[in-house]
Amino acid sequence: MRGTPAGSAASKPQAAPGPEERSLSVRQLVADGAAQPVMERVRREPPGRGELRVRAEWSLVSPGTELHYLDRSARTGERFPLGYCSAGVVDAVGPQAPGFAPGDRVIAMGWGEAVHSEAVTVPYRLCRRVPHDLDLADAVVAGLAATAVHAVDRAVLEPDDEVVVVGAGMVGQLVAQTAAARGVPVTLIDLRPERLRTAAALGLAAADGDHFRAAEAHPAPAAGGRCVFLCGTGDAGGVIAAAARWAGRAPGRPRLVGVGRFAAHIDFSVELGNLDIRYAARCGAGYRDAAYARGLRDVTAPPGEGTVTENLQRALDLIDIGAVRPRAMNLPRLPLERAAEAYAGLRERPAHPAVLLHYGPHEGSATS
Repeated sequence: MRGTPAGSAASKPQAAPGPEERSLSVRQLVADGAAQPVMERVRREPPGRGELRVRAEWSLVSPGTELHYLDRSARTGERFPLGYCSAGVVDAVGPQAPGFAPGDRVIAMGWGEAVHSEAVTVPYRLCRRVPHDLDLADAVVAGLAATAVHAVDRAVLEPDDEVVVVGAGMVGQLVAQTAAARGVPVTLIDLRPERLRTAAALGLAAADGDHFRAAEAHPAPAAGGRCVFLCGTGDAGGVIAAAARWAGRAPGRPRLVGVGRFAAHIDFSVELGNLDIRYAARCGAGYRDAAYARGLRDVTAPPGEGTVTENLQRALDLIDIGAVRPRAMNLPRLPLERAAEAYAGLRERPAHPAVLLHYGPHEGSATS
């Protein structure tokens, strides 16, 4: 028998690579030229500088954004990894990603990063640790709730203000709860009454699509301003005109804040009256800024607003204290294997505003 010389490199046992040295073979969802998502297997590499790798337990389907990109992919043939809100357990920590360790329960967000996948690699500033007593299925909603936090900041609400949120989809329900947490009265309205069934459980008043027209028959408030958040889709010209009239009847400052994807024609004239119009895009300063997200540079949010990292934390805090109630929103929970069914159902505009995808025992295999 041929032996190996003692003390040679070949005779020494090789240490198994740690998580920070292994790549993973995992499943993820992509838009690939069809109206429904496709499941594919990809290699998830170890985290780089300023990154975490997270073994997902839950992800949130954001219908407005994701159906938009599925439709775009079907038209153009472009490919997009789907999803941007994930929650799970840190598997590996890259260099210069302070504040995190393997085993941490976290939320993660980021388009093209916190995708619908069994494992995701995400910049650390787009992750936040989840309190030990908070269910990850509730915590994952914070990724989209950060958009609501940013929108409410943009509205500059005052204590005497009155708020109406148009559109009881996922973003609308989160905006309404976030505004209500500021202590102002909030009414959630939608043309479809089935979308309003959860309003009472969320601590919100609800009204149908005739709310603005009915309001014109009642006296204006004695103090304070009015703010309307537009969280719908499609043609919003008529809604904006009615909202402007309703907001303009209050003695305080009238505001419209756009949050969704919609189109509208507005006739600007003196008849419109004084009106502040703002749009709230995404979820705070530093989002989609790769250098900021990985800690390579800092950003400063405008006065009264926050960075994406701060807004993620604020959204998570609102869920933790019960001001935002994901469970009361009646979001269906489906395994990743039923993702196509979930998206097909969301195209029918069901009563539930979104879907949670669950990742069971991890099938991803590790390789060196």
